[in-house]
Amino acid sequence: MKFFDTPSQQYADFQPDGPVRIYTCGITPYDSAHLGHIFTFLTYDLLQRRLEDKGLEVRLVRNITDVDEPIYRKAEALGVAYTDLAAQETAMFKQVLSDLNFRPAFAEPLASEYIEPMAQAVAKLIESGNAYKLDDDIYFDVNQDKQFGKFSNYSNHLQLSFMRRRGGDPERVGKRHPLDFLLWRGVTDKTDPAAWETDLGRGRPGWHIECTVMAAELLDTPFEIHGGGDDLVFPHHECENAQSRALGRSGLAKYWLHVAPILYAGDKMSKSIGNLVFAKDLLKDYPAPVIRLSLLKYHYRTGGEWQPEFLLESADLFAKLELAKINCSEIAGEKLLSEVRHALDDDIDSHQIMHSLIDFVESPGISEKEITGEKSLSQVYRLLGFTN
Repeated sequence: MKFFDTPSQQYADFQPDGPVRIYTCGITPYDSAHLGHIFTFLTYDLLQRRLEDKGLEVRLVRNITDVDEPIYRKAEALGVAYTDLAAQETAMFKQVLSDLNFRPAFAEPLASEYIEPMAQAVAKLIESGNAYKLDDDIYFDVNQDKQFGKFSNYSNHLQLSFMRRRGGDPERVGKRHPLDFLLWRGVTDKTDPAAWETDLGRGRPGWHIECTVMAAELLDTPFEIHGGGDDLVFPHHECENAQSRALGRSGLAKYWLHVAPILYAGDKMSKSIGNLVFAKDLLKDYPAPVIRLSLLKYHYRTGGEWQPEFLLESADLFAKLELAKINCSEIAGEKLLSEVRHALDDDIDSHQIMHSLIDFVESPGISEKEITGEKSLSQVYRLLGFTN
């Protein structure tokens, strides 16, 4: 099996012989899951299914970032408790994944459940000289990490731009370096409900330390694969790695696999922009296999503009697959199964999978005298998540 490893910018020859530990950054639960989310998590679902098909145990962790500023702002605007909003959206997200036949995760930790180990990690970073206090907050000192920036290998200009656009504050006065990132937000406002009492004082963790701690707590490090959308390469995953090194670990993961975005109206699907296609809405009109097929038209590393007509094309293809499933020959079924497995092993080549499916329904090798290939087709269905 091979896939493209982000930091090395090379294909990794992945030959696991034991449990495969995967951590993928999950949602911030303040709105419904959209196709951009589903496309990202579909990549890891396909990977998990193929690894299990090989007979390997997979421990996939998909966190829920229920400690983050967007939730508090949305809850305040709605006039509801942020905990209620987070719980409601988390439940809806899990239901959507279930409806789309996603394999169960090994764990789906809530950031709010790990506040104490996060605070302890921040305290350790202060003690080691890798962090410092600024007013009531605590920042990571990137000058102390000589490898900072080498994970993404972006220019300084691009790092600053991404830090600014993706939750950082490079212009804050008093920071030692513009790219220093928040580890702990001190909260002195007693009416702010999103704060915890710890040895650091009253406050809440920064975004990056959450994943570093949860991943290490649940999978130990270095685990096999870390994933997420490619917008997380910097600053999120760069910062995760920096923190991990500063905490005395060599790094979080051996390989990093990132997914490109699904675009709509010319831009990445984003809650802040509002150009969203919600999975829950599509499920009202299309079964899970059709939605999954429509997303298989995009390779995970390139993404692309969402085309609603793909749903109709996929519905037609799935109907033909259903017919061929009960009538195809054993030879044709085994050939398709082999091709799908090979495509999944080849950097999750969804384009090749689609070509193979189309070729198959056009020539399923139907013959009353031959043994049916329904067993092989059932395995293909499980590999692609049409069934569980």
